[in-house]
Amino acid sequence: MEFWTICNKSILLLFVVGLSYVSQTAITPWYTLSILLYLSLNVAAYIWRQKGMKPLLAALSIVLLIASSSYVHPLLILLIPVNIYELVSHYFKNYGVVLILMLIPLAFLPHELFIMYGFVALLSSVYFTMLRTYAGRIETYKDIIENMRGDLHQVTSRLNENNEYIKQSEYLFKLEERNRLSQEIHDQIGHSMTGALIQMEAAKRLIATDTEKSAELLQNAIHISKDGIERIRLVLKSVKPVTEQLGINRMKLFIDEFSARHPIKTALTYEGNVDIISPIHWKIIQQNATEALTNTMKYSDADAVAVHIQVLNTFIKVEISDNGKGAPKVIKGLGIIGMEERTAAVNGKVIVDGSRGFSVTTLIPYSE
Repeated sequence: MEFWTICNKSILLLFVVGLSYVSQTAITPWYTLSILLYLSLNVAAYIWRQKGMKPLLAALSIVLLIASSSYVHPLLILLIPVNIYELVSHYFKNYGVVLILMLIPLAFLPHELFIMYGFVALLSSVYFTMLRTYAGRIETYKDIIENMRGDLHQVTSRLNENNEYIKQSEYLFKLEERNRLSQEIHDQIGHSMTGALIQMEAAKRLIATDTEKSAELLQNAIHISKDGIERIRLVLKSVKPVTEQLGINRMKLFIDEFSARHPIKTALTYEGNVDIISPIHWKIIQQNATEALTNTMKYSDADAVAVHIQVLNTFIKVEISDNGKGAPKVIKGLGIIGMEERTAAVNGKVIVDGSRGFSVTTLIPYSE
């Protein structure tokens, strides 16, 4: 904005100097001194940026121009509107008031300067008004861009966190599957293989003394080995765990741990195809459940809390409700605001109700 203000002043100064040289009034050294002093005051306004310095220098320029137009050259009065605008706009934001104050010198001017001064004053007023309007819009857009940059940074951070959570979930899924396979092999196949090995060891010892008994033991070992191989095939066939079991089992473990640590009865129920709940949605559900149960412990005086997960046609509904005292007016603290923000990141919504006990409902849309 300062650049365009300087350009306007420069053009107007050149215009006035040009008119002065073609006018009938003589150009004296005092005229040159007045121009130099005017330039010095206006340049100083952009060098000294202390508070209140700019309107002071504008006022001094006005005084200088009034004196110079009276005793040196009358056309110098045409430079006053710009400085009046700079001075009064510092205190008044109403552009109509500013324009009226810029036109006050008309009452004291000779008729030959009346039209020219009015034209310069109106033109300067329109120019600076448009300049300030667009400068304000630019500042607004800068603020919007800065806010969007901050939002983008938050979204990027959350996206990185979610990607890291997915990687961790995949790793945990693999560990859980390894443990399941290990336990399955140990429980169902290990005992069979041990039995077959014992049968073969016994047949080896009896092969020289009791051929018939040895053959019977070997046949038993063969049957046991075949059964073990079939069990291995069945275990490998079902090697992929159900996502539903992983998510629900973690929620059950979390609810059981909470119940074990606190004197509150807990219940977890679910309905619908919870297999479609993604790891990111499970993360949000568990974080919101953690916050809701923490609030129950702190404020509700409840002795029972229920967690119900429901998968509907277009969204997932998770309701956490207790039988506590509730609250007629829910005051949103950092916990509830945090739940709303993390749920809004996946276009979801959180509904808090304290009319009958205290309940927190999380609604998360999904697409199959």
